[in-house]
Amino acid sequence: MTPALAESILAFDFPEADAARIEELNVRANEGELTDEEEAELEAYININDLLAYWQSKARQILQQPA
Repeated sequence: MTPALAESILAFDFPEADAARIEELNVRANEGELTDEEEAELEAYININDLLAYWQSKARQILQQPA
């Protein structure tokens, strides 16, 4: 992974609309009101977030290495 790619990965975040949807789904989940479709949608967001966190961790490691 190049430093430029690492910087790009670290800059990535969910778009505002997706972040709002995740928050909405989390609230509904905490209230026990998720439909099966919403539960699957939230699980997909969680999986994507986990994958992003993994790659951002790798990107930080790359950027901490001496040049």
